[in-house]
Amino acid sequence: MEIKVRNVDVVAVKKIDELAKKKNLSRNEYLKLHIEKLAHMDVFLEERNRFEEALKMVGSVLERNIHMMKENNEEIQRMKSIFMMMMDVNEEEVNEFMKVFVAEQGEIV
Repeated sequence: MEIKVRNVDVVAVKKIDELAKKKNLSRNEYLKLHIEKLAHMDVFLEERNRFEEALKMVGSVLERNIHMMKENNEEIQRMKSIFMMMMDVNEEEVNEFMKVFVAEQGEIV
């Protein structure tokens, strides 16, 4: 497809010619390249915005998961304390019991 542009400032045309020459392109090739980039810029910006929104969503999910993991860890620590008091054992014994218990559960599944 062909595009014609009229009444372009002489200084602007000279600058375009200089820039094209630096890239070893004709004026037409140089302008074609920039017009096509301009046409695709909206698509790029739209994709970038979607990507940023997705990152925000992932960040929000990660924050919630971290919060839940902290709460779970606190609950586990409370349960370990109760278990230590009830069974009159120390933390190392509780940790060893839990390690064996978890390993046995894995064998059942």
